[in-house]
Amino acid sequence: MEQKKSEAIILGTKDFGESDLFVTFFSSHYGNLKGVAKGARKSSKRFVNSLTIFSLVDIEFRGRRSSDLVWLDSCELIDGFPGIRSDYGLLSRASYMVEITGILFPFNVSSSDMFQLLRSALGSISNKENIEETTMIFQARAMKIGGFGINVSKCSVCGRPYKGEGRALFHPPSGSIVCMGCDKESALTPGMDPNTVSVLEQIQSPDLSLSSALGFREDTIRELKGVLMAHIEHCLGKRLKSAKYLQPWPL
Repeated sequence: MEQKKSEAIILGTKDFGESDLFVTFFSSHYGNLKGVAKGARKSSKRFVNSLTIFSLVDIEFRGRRSSDLVWLDSCELIDGFPGIRSDYGLLSRASYMVEITGILFPFNVSSSDMFQLLRSALGSISNKENIEETTMIFQARAMKIGGFGINVSKCSVCGRPYKGEGRALFHPPSGSIVCMGCDKESALTPGMDPNTVSVLEQIQSPDLSLSSALGFREDTIRELKGVLMAHIEHCLGKRLKSAKYLQPWPL
């Protein structure tokens, strides 16, 4: 079959047979794919130092007529994001980002926006740039790209527009805010002050660069963590395996 080439991020690898590797990767053009790299565990020159989780690579592959698996023909390393591998906390965050990507975009579902977001986020945390901000921007933006953006424009119950005055509540079932007149603050409906609501709106925007030094306030970080975790768990229907390694996140 026709050979294809794309930039990709390695999401995971697993030994396959005596010398092969089973590889899951998220490509910029073709989305989430899985394939077999023949002879990769024998230090083949076609794959040397490139098939490592989180690595950004140029990959060449061919489809198979009778299977969803592809054949990997070659792979060249672009960036191994070495900073991630030097710190367990960063490794946990990268694992979390990869897990969200794989759930939101299952096999054969493509999104160039998601690829660029994941690439930028891994680069930022590898360089130890705005780690907390990067993690939350990634969470909010990934959910928005996946079709699960949080509506902060109005109360989902009474429809009253939010004008940035007073606290608002996040209501996970509706993926929206509700006003204090329609519900009360609790663990199930975490509250946000006006600055937190404003920041939440900002970080969902594709116009905001991950390299922006936003300087989130500590109370904003604390409120956003609760809101984003509640939103992700409700939308995905479960707590991500890697999420336990992120708690508690230091301020």
